[in-house]
Amino acid sequence: MDFFMDRNVGVKMAHLIEAFDRESRVRHLDDEFTHDTPDTTWLHALGKRTPKPIVIGGDGSILRNEAEMQALKEAGLTYFVLAKGWTNLNWRDSQAWMIIKVWPKIIADAAPLRPTIYEVTVGLKVERICLTEELGRRSRRERG
Repeated sequence: MDFFMDRNVGVKMAHLIEAFDRESRVRHLDDEFTHDTPDTTWLHALGKRTPKPIVIGGDGSILRNEAEMQALKEAGLTYFVLAKGWTNLNWRDSQAWMIIKVWPKIIADAAPLRPTIYEVTVGLKVERICLTEELGRRSRRERG
């Protein structure tokens, strides 16, 4: 499987996961795009790849920003957003072991038949939000 992590996740996490999961390819935004590349640009670029990578992001606003949400829908990507609180965690004491602990759950959900949006909670739960094509159609509360 191919994974792609956005700038809000951090290069260390991408490298850790690639070392941990030898069967998956893990790239980081900084590996392929400049620091000023808009989210809409890299999302569209990833959507053109075969196979399409699964995106792991630390920026939940991508699911609320109309232009970015539309780019994600058009790209047809599966997207795991690390819930609020992940970026506040200390790397060595929390983030590193937490991502390793939750990784098997991410892998299990990463290959849906249709692109899907998930949230990874600080409590290490992977929760399905909606199909990517449904972004913007219903409120989060209605999505269940």
